[in-house]
Amino acid sequence: MFCSRRRSSCEGPLCHSTPRSDKYRPQLEPTPSSAANLPVSVYGWYRVLVFSSDRRQSINRVLRRLRRILWPLKLAPRYKHSGGEHDVAEDSGALFTFYVDRYDTASALFRLRRLDDRVRLRVSDRVPQVRISPSYRRRLRRVLLARYDPNQRSLDLTLFHNDEAWRGEFCALAQPHCLSTVIGIMEREMPELVRLTLDRNHLTQLWSFTGVERRFPRLQCVSLRNNDIGSLGLLRVFQFLALVELNLERNLLPAGYEREVLSTWPSLEVLNEIQVTPDPRTLYLAERMAQLTGASPVYCRKFLMQNNGDDQAVRNFFRMYRRVCNVS
Repeated sequence: MFCSRRRSSCEGPLCHSTPRSDKYRPQLEPTPSSAANLPVSVYGWYRVLVFSSDRRQSINRVLRRLRRILWPLKLAPRYKHSGGEHDVAEDSGALFTFYVDRYDTASALFRLRRLDDRVRLRVSDRVPQVRISPSYRRRLRRVLLARYDPNQRSLDLTLFHNDEAWRGEFCALAQPHCLSTVIGIMEREMPELVRLTLDRNHLTQLWSFTGVERRFPRLQCVSLRNNDIGSLGLLRVFQFLALVELNLERNLLPAGYEREVLSTWPSLEVLNEIQVTPDPRTLYLAERMAQLTGASPVYCRKFLMQNNGDDQAVRNFFRMYRRVCNVS
């Protein structure tokens, strides 16, 4: 995702404000306990927690001291608030929390580790827990509309967190509440959506798309290339869509997953940018079964593909069909 050449192995990804040069570095001597580098955040954001054994410690005073130590690096705290974060146990109980979107600043704080024997720092690559306010929702809407092509009825959300609209702000579709909000806006603004591209967003879950066949009944093309999807079970939210194109390249799926995908979506014509060539015998049998029973050809194809498409599958289909007719 980020492939810019760097001078040092400890530099982070080139994001909105990541410096292209290491000209300015804090003059901090690493201790043995801080020899390891700060992990690079895929989003370019870093969490800083300040712990203090003296609860009378002033937040502003701590920040003033940090700015003096870090100079000439700039410290611009974002999403600052009292207390810690509660998504992980060790991040609770802090005096206050803030975030930075520069690796050089975060790395300097990581190596600093403490101001004195009463104030210590914890820096990680964890991301902000952003609240979806009305103004944030309006910005989401503007960004979505700017990325939507009404002529093609196509929405491209590739690298959504890197959109220029989020300079100085954090927004990641990998956060479920953000993705759910985005889908809600899409449903209102572009219900005729045909093509959706979600490439390179570090997605690990898709449950926010539950009921997608009702919300976007015309959706036929979905690209999830280069995400972190580890199970085909996560794709069940799309199973009731008659997908024509699907791209799952560069995910964490098991080898040979393509066969199961083709079985789940017999309507697919393109999988991972490769034209899918249906078995002529399966196509013929599906058409004949549909003509004889009045069932959907797509349903017949799916049934055959899920049952190996042999003669036994055909017999099972007609046996099931006769049972349904007798019951009705």
